[in-house]
Amino acid sequence: MRKNILPVLAAALLNSTPADAQMAVYHDPFNTYFDSMFINPQKFETKHFMEPRMDMVDLKDKIVIKAELPGMDENNVKLSVENNVLTLSGERKQETEEENNGYYFKETSSGSFSRSIRLPKNIDDTKIDAVFKKGLLTISIPKKEVKEEDNIKTIPIKSEE
Repeated sequence: MRKNILPVLAAALLNSTPADAQMAVYHDPFNTYFDSMFINPQKFETKHFMEPRMDMVDLKDKIVIKAELPGMDENNVKLSVENNVLTLSGERKQETEEENNGYYFKETSSGSFSRSIRLPKNIDDTKIDAVFKKGLLTISIPKKEVKEEDNIKTIPIKSEE
């Protein structure tokens, strides 16, 4: 970001008043942000529209994860766990249609998403429960007791003669 601001700031300092130089520092980042929305709207839309918001709470006996998936149903969502990594993925489709006073408007947007969360070692991945209700996916992951000897692996040493 400094590379973008410094040439603008230098030019502003050489060719204008100190007030103009101050405005140049603020002007360039805003232009870059808004230009990126219009030059590549998919990039902006993907970042904010596609990724579901997720909250994770570590309770005494379980981990609870809540994912906001408004406008979706459970048929468009996939949940998996592999090597203590929980992955939520799916495809989101949104369609807006409006007909009023002689005009017709229809807008469609769609895309896929994937979010992964590394889980602690003490979870029981055979008893994970997921409930989808009104656009909110609630995932309950029970914990299991991990014994110290479960973490210690003995490696046999071979003798070469």
